[in-house]
Amino acid sequence: MAKNQMRAIMATCYICLVSVIIFLIGGQSLNVRADDTPTKITTTVYVVDTKGNQLKAPAQFTITATNSTVDCVNVSVPGYEPVETVRSIKFGVDPAFQAILNASSKAMTLDTPNNRVIATLQPVNPNDSLQITYIGMAEFQVLVDNKLMKPFNTISEAFINFLEAIKTGISFEGTPPLSMQFYGQMAPSSITVTYEYQPASATVNYVNDDAKGAIVKSDLIDGFVAKNGEYTPVAPNGYQLVDPKPIKYTLTSDDTDNLTVHVKPASTTASVTPSTPTGEITTPKHDSSSAATTLAASESTTQQADTASTPNNVAVKGAAVYATKGIYLYQNSTFKNTQRLAKYPKAKRISRPMFVVTGYAHSAKGTLRYKVRDVNHGSKTAGKVGYITANQKYVVPVYYKTMPKSRQLTVINPKGVNAYKRVNLTGKVANYKKGTPLVVKKIVKHRLTTRYQLSNGTYITGNKKLVIQVNH
Repeated sequence: MAKNQMRAIMATCYICLVSVIIFLIGGQSLNVRADDTPTKITTTVYVVDTKGNQLKAPAQFTITATNSTVDCVNVSVPGYEPVETVRSIKFGVDPAFQAILNASSKAMTLDTPNNRVIATLQPVNPNDSLQITYIGMAEFQVLVDNKLMKPFNTISEAFINFLEAIKTGISFEGTPPLSMQFYGQMAPSSITVTYEYQPASATVNYVNDDAKGAIVKSDLIDGFVAKNGEYTPVAPNGYQLVDPKPIKYTLTSDDTDNLTVHVKPASTTASVTPSTPTGEITTPKHDSSSAATTLAASESTTQQADTASTPNNVAVKGAAVYATKGIYLYQNSTFKNTQRLAKYPKAKRISRPMFVVTGYAHSAKGTLRYKVRDVNHGSKTAGKVGYITANQKYVVPVYYKTMPKSRQLTVINPKGVNAYKRVNLTGKVANYKKGTPLVVKKIVKHRLTTRYQLSNGTYITGNKKLVIQVNH
């Protein structure tokens, strides 16, 4: 009985003469004999980035002769917008079906520069050539015209909408029921969704509770967006921890992941043994051979600056700033040519180098400097820590703080700007292309950033690299 039920299930999967997934991936329609049909398929879903980092714990589901009603696994990851960051999906064909499908795996990879998706089929015989199919905008549009998937504006959006439509075991929007018709064409024992690698880091500030929260030490946790872990604090020399327990963290792209460790001066009878924090901490390296002396001097300078008052127009800690003119990143707050860590040439507005302010310091002559972390994801300088000028002729906040006089914005990002239902930019409802004029209702603060609420009630970013105010 079980085998007859499973035969019926798999017949539905494989006897389709005209299947969207067959057409696009390069599969074939087959009648499946009862003797070939297994009684179940177990699928494991992996979510990783392009460097192999695990973004979510693997999930698993099983299709059986008596249970073919299964929900898709949600593969969305906080901080990763699918349309902007998903790069590929790979189906590892269940061994029991490899001979039937003449494939050990099937994959779809986004090829944005050429406005296409590359579908590859790996034959069972590793000596056989890959079967490659190129799927362009026109092919996806046919599916839209036949109301088989949602409309799209870009090839990446078409890719996501297609994956969402076929429901082969994964979804970026909730957990809809799996489609046996298309799942059967893949018969996957594994599904791997790959997102673009997004580096991220968090600053750990040790603050002295007996000195109004003055920072006495800073560390850096390096990794990638959505990375989870525990940071084990180690008391700086001369201090003791208020709470020695490890601190859980999740790295994000918007610097809401920074940690604070509370310390107080150690008692004179206490024995304090300084050591390097364990786990995920990376101490910034400097080119100078006197790095240890330099680091001690800069920490002393930073502590002094943090306890001092700063002008109202200075960017607050954790806020993002960018350079409007060419600048350098320096090893110390007193700028010297020999201690330059990186050069940032003047760039167009949408490409301006961006930093997160992690503290303040002053030069030997008293000039205010920002202590920053480079957050230009994908660049060779990403993650570097040092000092830049705080002069507003060179460095300004990334996010708008005011309403445009005309109550209008223009989209300047080549990839457009997304509009969302909520102020935390979740619940995407639209994408506005470059050059689109937008009517603004109000500006809203969200943590250390700003959002603009449009006249239709949706929210967009207040990032100056993505939109520009129309003031006339």
